[in-house]
Amino acid sequence: MTPIILDGNNLGQRHQHYNRLLKQYLANNQGKTPERISYDDNDINNFLKIDIASHNRDVSYILEVLKCKDLLYVTRAIKKSKWLITDNIYCHIINPKYLHKELFPHMMQKAKSKLLLHIRLYLRDENRVAQFYNYCKQFDVKLASKWLQYCPLEFALNEVHVHAEKMTLSTLKRLCRRSFDFLKQVARFRKGTDWKIEDLLKEVRFLIRKNTEEYLKITYSDYSYCNTPFRKKHLAFIMKTCPQIILNTFVSYFDKVDYTVLVKYMNKDSIKHFLLKSSEDEHSVFISCHKVFVKFLPQIELHERIQVLKAFYYDRASEIDWQGPGGLNNFFSALEGGKSVNFPVVFRWYQCMPFRIAFREMTVMIENEVNPDFRILMINTLLICAGSNLENLFTLLKYYNEIQHNESYKSKANFVSHILSRVAINKLDTEMWTLLDNLFCSMEVYQNSSFNVSKCVEAIIIYKISHDQTVPEIIQSKFKYKTLKSYKSQLSSEESEKLFNFLYKMQIKSIENIKISTKDEMRNVVTSLEHTMVLLVDWNKNITCFTLLLNKIRECIQINRQNNWETDLSSLYNIHKPWRRYFFEESLMLNPTKLVLLNILKHDHNMLSLYKKEVDFIRYDDTKSLQPVLSKIKIYWSDTLAKEWINDFFLHIKENGKQKVAIQSLAVLLSQKDFVNYAKQYIPNESKMNDLKGTDEEDYNWQKYFASNMHKLRPLPTIDIVLWFSKGDYLRFALTSLSTTFANHSHFDRNEYFSKLTSMQGYLQKHIIHMALAKLDIEKLMPILKTIWKSTTNQTLRTYLFLTTHDLLCQQSRKSKILRLWKLLDFFIENLSMENSIIINKMKSCLQDVPEIVRSKYCMKAYFYFKTIPNKIDADGWINSHADKVFEFVERKFIEDVIMKTIVDVPSQSCPVKELFAKYLFFIANTEAEHETYERLVKPMFYETDYYSNFKHIVLNNIPNILHEYVSKNKRVPLNLCKRLLDDFRKKLGQPEDYIALKTWELMCDFIKLMEQYIWPKLANFNEFFKTPILIDFGKSCSEHLQRDSKIFPYILIAFGYALTDVLNMLKISEFYQLQLYKYMLEDKSLVESYILVQKTLQDYFGFSEAGSYELHPAQKLVLVYRDDRQHELDSA
Repeated sequence: MTPIILDGNNLGQRHQHYNRLLKQYLANNQGKTPERISYDDNDINNFLKIDIASHNRDVSYILEVLKCKDLLYVTRAIKKSKWLITDNIYCHIINPKYLHKELFPHMMQKAKSKLLLHIRLYLRDENRVAQFYNYCKQFDVKLASKWLQYCPLEFALNEVHVHAEKMTLSTLKRLCRRSFDFLKQVARFRKGTDWKIEDLLKEVRFLIRKNTEEYLKITYSDYSYCNTPFRKKHLAFIMKTCPQIILNTFVSYFDKVDYTVLVKYMNKDSIKHFLLKSSEDEHSVFISCHKVFVKFLPQIELHERIQVLKAFYYDRASEIDWQGPGGLNNFFSALEGGKSVNFPVVFRWYQCMPFRIAFREMTVMIENEVNPDFRILMINTLLICAGSNLENLFTLLKYYNEIQHNESYKSKANFVSHILSRVAINKLDTEMWTLLDNLFCSMEVYQNSSFNVSKCVEAIIIYKISHDQTVPEIIQSKFKYKTLKSYKSQLSSEESEKLFNFLYKMQIKSIENIKISTKDEMRNVVTSLEHTMVLLVDWNKNITCFTLLLNKIRECIQINRQNNWETDLSSLYNIHKPWRRYFFEESLMLNPTKLVLLNILKHDHNMLSLYKKEVDFIRYDDTKSLQPVLSKIKIYWSDTLAKEWINDFFLHIKENGKQKVAIQSLAVLLSQKDFVNYAKQYIPNESKMNDLKGTDEEDYNWQKYFASNMHKLRPLPTIDIVLWFSKGDYLRFALTSLSTTFANHSHFDRNEYFSKLTSMQGYLQKHIIHMALAKLDIEKLMPILKTIWKSTTNQTLRTYLFLTTHDLLCQQSRKSKILRLWKLLDFFIENLSMENSIIINKMKSCLQDVPEIVRSKYCMKAYFYFKTIPNKIDADGWINSHADKVFEFVERKFIEDVIMKTIVDVPSQSCPVKELFAKYLFFIANTEAEHETYERLVKPMFYETDYYSNFKHIVLNNIPNILHEYVSKNKRVPLNLCKRLLDDFRKKLGQPEDYIALKTWELMCDFIKLMEQYIWPKLANFNEFFKTPILIDFGKSCSEHLQRDSKIFPYILIAFGYALTDVLNMLKISEFYQLQLYKYMLEDKSLVESYILVQKTLQDYFGFSEAGSYELHPAQKLVLVYRDDRQHELDSA
């Protein structure tokens, strides 16, 4: 097709020319199908084809354009074909099923995203939108929720009810804008569980105007919902429409509202009643604070104020006579619990009093106060009482003038600052100004001093100018640049004009007659010009009315250009956007940026040749991207500017040898075909970079920048082209191009390249796999990963494959994909040929992340793998450390086989599997499996010597630790299991030499039985038992055992003592509680055996001497021992 050349000096004229061409073609070729998109044609030709097809509603042509490789053409087609989305006659195309199965696999990824975005923005048929939501919901609820805004209302409400937690705040905000029902839905079903509700209430405060009562009902239904202050405008609206909601639930809102607004809209007659009613509330303590009273009380009469305070502080001040001499001081002192009235926390209460009373009382306090900081606070209190009342302020100003000779500079500055913030300076009468001016004089405002008196200087200027008085030179010299914009609202139009003229003359004086000869002078003048321009902006002046200022700016531009100073003048251009048009011709010299270049293209492209030096400065700066400018030039000036710039960039490379910015720009300006042909000359021949010298270094730079800019080409290059520059050491430069190109290609194109993955170099495979994971279907990915694993012995690549597959498995939620990924991971584990610490650490630390449906298989596979590398990891210890988690999902047979095999094969008493066995016994307790497991696994141990020996260690060494865990996890003690074990112990341990072992287990079972009795309600830890009567009962049980056994075995005391001590130590009972237990064993004075046992134990284990105490009553002695030991523990603590 013959290239179309557009005419015009700017973008607007060229757009007009294009539109005329389009109209002519449509008129002359009605219904004719345009030629196919050709990448050899220029962009204007292809635009014309797309626009014609769109005008003719040629669906098949538009669909073909959507599949092309040039994103610019796809974007054009999408924007011009809104009818394809909105008209229902095309619903057979614009629906999720057709798009995802027929169209999207052939589209670039960015094109696909753009089309989906336009569908979401413009499709308004509720049922069709719901189809897209339901389809997207299968993959990502958070992403799908963006479609809900235009779904049927009831349907959207139901989805919010189910999936609100997964939706974003912005999505919920848009839904609430559609209907208030969405907010009620979220608040109702996510109350107290979703942190977003609180933030959502902030975001949807605009609903207050339409749904005031319902919004407030939600906020005060739960205190946590209303912890954000209302904005003043919203509070004002509420107080106008339904104030009782706020007032009746004031406790919920007392720290969320602006009291100034609240009081403003309250009925003055109801304030007293409101406060008295609040004092009766059970939560009145929350609102009985100074900041509440200081706003409310000044609105009511004096005696009513006192009545309210007495109501809130009834217990402190109800009987105080506040009307007598010093009565208010005594009253306020009582409010603060009797503190001296000189304390700020006390005298601040005067802020709630009328000014005349506060002034009368506090002036006496000020005169008697010696602390300067307290004096300042007292004066501030009076200033608050005075408010903005000029009469009160005059009284206070007059009083301060009388005492100011005793006040510090700090006090004066504080006082003056408060006064100036409360009055309009230009409206002060002569008498009041004189008093204020006297303070200025005492603060040395009219003298050279080091004090910061800027506010005073501003006040003097405002007053003098407003009253047509001359501003003293000393004041002018002290005035630092400010526009004084904040005073504009106080001044009349005439006064404003006078003040502006004064400020403008001061500013222009500093730059008017300066001759710029150095860079420093230039910078100073530019700063002064900035200040002057800001002054004009703040006072709403037009810069065209100030010729002197414009001329000075242009003078600075010329001097800067002539001297090549490169001083930054951009601030002058950017101060006020509407003024930029006055500097159009100088814009490139003022602000050499891509935005200015775009603006020049929009208005007059000929300026680019007039200011070539500035243009070169911008386009050869490799720190900035000019892609938007270059794209405009390539599209609309392909025959002129584009060719000129291409030649300039090649010349720049030739003269300066700097390829980076040139290649970046050429990638945009050149067609893909031309750029690729040029790049072919520099394809690396080797994968390794050698020492670079001379031409080698130059070629290396070409290769590096070609590699890093391939992704900028239009149309999108094939991955094969990018791979030219991805060899070996060059890969790091090509990664951006490679990943971007791969990510943007269509699904079919990526599959084609990925099928070649097995034949690629190993260093490249890893990166291609990484990119493919985000884009390709896992089912198609897995066989290729398996093939790569088989074909390589590279441990780095194998590790990457394993970790990638492992992470994919842990991320999946769909059963079919989980099972397929596990099959692949199982193959990897089965074929691990070397001990890889990275893989080992991954497997041993991520058990809980593995999906439940394959967690059992994963655990067993990991265990058997760990067994093959005992020097790297203790497999039994790993299983034991995950016991509580493992028992929940691993097959019982696997656990039991591991336990039995290890106990037989490993005689060590410290084997972790023995602890695992004990945990397992207790885990299956109180379940259906308990009886079967006990009969098959435990009972045979009592009849085989080796098993029995092992089993004694299992029970005695591990069960106490498990009991501690049971208590911390609040599980019921397996009492039936313990009884069965005890019965079998008795049958097996019938010989006298087994007495200690049997008695140890009997005493342990007694303690466990008592645990069952005292474990409920929930106890925080094992030591919590000893706050219950468990030791009293256990002491009685021990005494009974001892008395009964002593009748059968007269010399059994020492053996019994060993058994009891073993039980107490295994249960990790502290010495303090052991002594307490022995004390309880002695409560029955008739049991001589208990006394002898305790006496012996104290001597042998606690180091207490007998001290001839057989004649002393045992209970009394143990009381003394217990008391001494308890005191020792308290001292240590």
